[in-house]
Amino acid sequence: MSVASTHRWWLVASALGVLVLLSWARRGPGSTPSEPAMPVQSEARTGADAAPRLPEPSTLYEEATSAYQARLFAEGDSIVLVTRAGFTRLEPGLEPAPHEVALGPVAARRGSELVFWRSGKLRALSIEAEGERELAALPVAPQYLLASEGQLVWIQTARATGSSLQTLDAAGVRVIFETDESVSAAAMQGAVVYWVSERRDGSWHIGRVGLDGQQTSTAVQQGRPPAMLAPGPDGVYFYAGAERGVRRLTFDLTRETSVLPRVICSPLVVSSRVVCAQVGGLFDISPSRATPRFLASERSGPITAVAAAHGHAYWVAERGAEQLVVRSVALPEL
Repeated sequence: MSVASTHRWWLVASALGVLVLLSWARRGPGSTPSEPAMPVQSEARTGADAAPRLPEPSTLYEEATSAYQARLFAEGDSIVLVTRAGFTRLEPGLEPAPHEVALGPVAARRGSELVFWRSGKLRALSIEAEGERELAALPVAPQYLLASEGQLVWIQTARATGSSLQTLDAAGVRVIFETDESVSAAAMQGAVVYWVSERRDGSWHIGRVGLDGQQTSTAVQQGRPPAMLAPGPDGVYFYAGAERGVRRLTFDLTRETSVLPRVICSPLVVSSRVVCAQVGGLFDISPSRATPRFLASERSGPITAVAAAHGHAYWVAERGAEQLVVRSVALPEL
């Protein structure tokens, strides 16, 4: 997407968001909006029912590169921003530590190292920027590269043959599972990979594949497939469009439930609660609250990546021409 197109999209989306909120306000508190509206901060109140003031977001880092190529990896207090041109460690009490290194089109964090693909090789690099090493020869870049609890997998996709889930063990590259369908989203939890699989007729389903090769899937569905999957403590979450909102699948894929309908939530991440991005900011969906709660504004531009760890939410936003900004905010109590 060009910079000009991105800015036009941002202006149009912001205008639509304002119209939706104005429409909702005219209907009054007892009505149901015809379109999903972003949760907004309550008006200031006084007395015993006064709403607590939300903490101000902090700007952690800015970089002259596109936010659409950036990813955030969070583990405890350690946050790593990854782009094609390098990575930056963002840790409390320390100055941002950027490292320029060609990371290629895909990367994943595996503990204290980044795994990435470049020039026909799968490689690993310590987040201390020491000791780059080759892991395996891969002539073509993976579509997805995933890591969890020390495990590493990737998905290779070819138009003619479909997709394959692969890993690396003592004997070398091993194919775990193959399908003639394409993959449009993938995530990993422990030793299990979840993915959105699309058929040639446009239908889709969510599959579950263990590193032992055992697999299962949901029933086939029609319509637009989820753009991302987000593992949480009690299942796999996804955004199913403005009408159906946020939904959750149990880890064994046997039960799907609604978390919050009629809301826009993309991108999203799940920790102790669901953290959602929309045009204009972030909100959370807590198991202990009946309604979503506004967390922070983001007026620079679209939010392209989110992460949550150690009581904070982190996000990347596009800030002008080829400029990204990383911010954080403390998450309120559940």
